[in-house]
Amino acid sequence: MTGYSRVRAEEADFSLSASIKATNHRFLDLQVRLPAALEPLEPQLRRVVKDHVTRGHVEVTISLEQAGPGGLELNRKMLAAYASACQQLRSEFGFTTEPDPVSLLRIPGMVGTGNGQLTPAELERIERAMEGLASETLRQLNQMRAREGEALETDLRARLKRLEELSRNIDGLARRVPQLYQHRLETRIKELLGAVEVDRARLAQEVAYLASRSDISEELTRFRSHLDQAKRLLDQGEAREVGKKLDFLLQEMNREANTLLSKTTDVPEAGLEIARQAIEMKTEIEKLREQAQNIE
Repeated sequence: MTGYSRVRAEEADFSLSASIKATNHRFLDLQVRLPAALEPLEPQLRRVVKDHVTRGHVEVTISLEQAGPGGLELNRKMLAAYASACQQLRSEFGFTTEPDPVSLLRIPGMVGTGNGQLTPAELERIERAMEGLASETLRQLNQMRAREGEALETDLRARLKRLEELSRNIDGLARRVPQLYQHRLETRIKELLGAVEVDRARLAQEVAYLASRSDISEELTRFRSHLDQAKRLLDQGEAREVGKKLDFLLQEMNREANTLLSKTTDVPEAGLEIARQAIEMKTEIEKLREQAQNIE
């Protein structure tokens, strides 16, 4: 599930801000961005995030501002590399343009702000503040994700209810098939033979044979069983397992819907409508499978 939160914390001699963005992902894919001075704190930050989030593509950005007189920190090693590259270009290709110092300073990572290296005591204080800040930011993030989760559950239940309606409709249509077959055969025989008496026993055998070829009662029974299990999953169970089990059940439901289509009767009074509703079944199942990937 997706979400975004941003929180800022002010201390006497520094301020921290944290922003966290989460998008859908099957596993926990965590990306952390810290100022160079706070890089030793990355393991602690990752631990805090994992305590609050189990799935998703999560981007965490921490910014630090220190109070008091500041200055610019020049990455001299990077600057020397760029200057050397410019010199090589001039030598090899005859460029006459001098490097623009302002352009060089705009290169990401070339210039930083701060008061230099942090002392162990300062780093320890910032670590405590960062853990509290990250926890609060994650709490707000999860509140947003929980609201999305409620909307997701509502959508899932509505689609499962629609599948239940479709299965009932198809069942009702399928029950009419033997009678429709019988009527069609009687009409066809009368058209061909006129007033000749119809052998009722033989007619019943033919009707039973044709109906058995398009019988979908077993498929509907299995479909409704999978549907009941899916609804129970939403009522109970650990969220992570719900997503995996629901995806499996939806695969089975899709298989039954495919069989319904393959066994659709050729009696137009029922067959066309059964096929239409089975196709709608498959559409709803596919939408449910997409949503099931977002469950956390």
